[in-house]
Amino acid sequence: MENINNSERKAFLVHSDNYSNWIFDPTHPTQGRRFINARDQFAAHMTLAGEPFVEEAPRLATREELLKVHSPSYIEKVVDKHRSGEWAGERAELAELASTFVGGTLVALDALITKGARTAIHFPGAKHHAQWDHSSGFCVFNDFAIASDIATKQYGLKVAILDIDAHHGDGTENLTADNPNVLTFSIHESGIFPGTGKEDHPEDLVFNHPLHTDPYGEDRGSDDSALMTGVNRFITLAQTFKPDLVFIACGADGHLEDPLTNLEYSVAGYVAVAHKVRDTFPKMPILMGGAGGYLPDTRTPEIWAAFARELVLASH
Repeated sequence: MENINNSERKAFLVHSDNYSNWIFDPTHPTQGRRFINARDQFAAHMTLAGEPFVEEAPRLATREELLKVHSPSYIEKVVDKHRSGEWAGERAELAELASTFVGGTLVALDALITKGARTAIHFPGAKHHAQWDHSSGFCVFNDFAIASDIATKQYGLKVAILDIDAHHGDGTENLTADNPNVLTFSIHESGIFPGTGKEDHPEDLVFNHPLHTDPYGEDRGSDDSALMTGVNRFITLAQTFKPDLVFIACGADGHLEDPLTNLEYSVAGYVAVAHKVRDTFPKMPILMGGAGGYLPDTRTPEIWAAFARELVLASH
């Protein structure tokens, strides 16, 4: 706790150039070069601002770490047999990257808890659809759920997760709902994959903010203002919950140009969210994962890098 309460304004980025190999096939919406592009843009932002940051390499997750939220048979299928519903055949390189994505998020978590970081960034993090015994929505292992399990059970901390990906964070919600020290809040487009996240479950600290028409018939909109309304609701809940850590799944697929959704966020809208959260919690250790985003050469890395920059520099 001492490291957290007295955290410095250090920024940690966890990255590997091997992340460029996260390619299920050449025409798939998920392309690993988005992680490289985001890293390079973030580094440029930090150089321009004269702000140093620490860049660390990821590691493989251990089987014990994966077992915290995934079934033994599922881990065996991916890690040992190199198979997943997300790709065809046996792909050893993708299985290793899926484990490395978890390990990278755990390196970022360690930077927050033990190394005095205020902001830790892992662009491939927040694989929020992965479930107990299967992959889903381009997500193989649920790194945020594993990191939450470790933070709460090993370190006795409380974690609030803000998920602004355009798709409901169903896997993270399912895998943390029985943990009384984890709050999840998902802002997402109603009616698209995975079709869940329509209601709150306050008894499990599960909160959802579907945009467009919600289950009660209220049209909440789909633009930056609608996003910020949801973020303000998260902040109110988080201030009552009093977390020790905040995790943000910064899905860039809510941008109005993204091909997979119908939301209408702007880059400025994303930056405003980062500014609002950091301004509200100026000393809070924050872990950012990129989640989704399907414009690998344009808006996706631009949003991730700008969002990370704002988390680092706001309230500085």
